[in-house]
Amino acid sequence: MSSDPLIVLVRPWRDARGGAGGCCAAPVPRFRLCDDEPLPRAEDDVSLLLGRTYELLRDSLPTADVQIVDASNSVYLVPTTFSRVRRRSGTRPALAAALRATTPGAVLVDGECVGDLEELGPEGVLEAVRDVVAAGRDPETRAGPVTGAAGSRAGV
Repeated sequence: MSSDPLIVLVRPWRDARGGAGGCCAAPVPRFRLCDDEPLPRAEDDVSLLLGRTYELLRDSLPTADVQIVDASNSVYLVPTTFSRVRRRSGTRPALAAALRATTPGAVLVDGECVGDLEELGPEGVLEAVRDVVAAGRDPETRAGPVTGAAGSRAGV
């Protein structure tokens, strides 16, 4: 298993795009403003949050594999999450984690849901990710179940 974490930001429903583009549903709208770019529309607030979070994770954890995935992309989310968690914790926890992985707004680190993107915000996501990465790969050293929207299905 690679020592670099896989971080997956699952798009919140409010950021859903009509019509898929690429394997992960659609690109994140531009979030770095240049002189010739128009200011973002108010409805792009979740897209901007997603973009800022992605950029912060890439800048702060340059060796991490950071992905943005649509909640409907179960073809990617379910097997990726299942295989990562199964290696650490076995089949039953892996099945539960795979079900949680399709929760809109979930933040996943090596298949483990660490919180909700909209509830945590960019800095909160970075802190949650760093906590899991610092705890290492040993599930005994990881914190208990996460509460909140993305972690609310922990009993599944």
